[in-house]
Amino acid sequence: MYDLSQITPREVAIGIESPVTGKPIGLEYADLLRVLKGREQASSFLTAFIVTELEGRQPSRWCLRRKDAASKRVCQVAFTTITFELLRDMGGITRDISDPLHAISEAGQMQLRDDSFGSPPMTLCESCRTVFAMAVGGARENFWRLLPEWFDVEVSTWG
Repeated sequence: MYDLSQITPREVAIGIESPVTGKPIGLEYADLLRVLKGREQASSFLTAFIVTELEGRQPSRWCLRRKDAASKRVCQVAFTTITFELLRDMGGITRDISDPLHAISEAGQMQLRDDSFGSPPMTLCESCRTVFAMAVGGARENFWRLLPEWFDVEVSTWG
């Protein structure tokens, strides 16, 4: 169900052509609704993650740059940059991230990579990186725990 939620709703609704018979194969109406509702829940979770963990995020109280006037805003700017890049990706400006779980992981990795213009990455200090990595890890765990509920599936061995 989660994999299906990552393609466009139109593609999910239309279905695919069977490689064997050449006839369209689609979901039952109830399953289609479960995929679409689960997609909406996963998307809402990602939006909440951006708002609560990134938007306006301040450096950690142990930030190594807080006392240095020249670099005290570097970590805050890095969080702003991560937020901006994630929103651009979600909007399909640079690439289309339709996998909220992957997007949350990407938020944790974005500040380590060079951008497409060759400038160095806007990196967080070790303290801010550690605190943010814990937030990313917690969000991923929570996401996985909620998946069956979002897609209304029973998984006896889940979590």
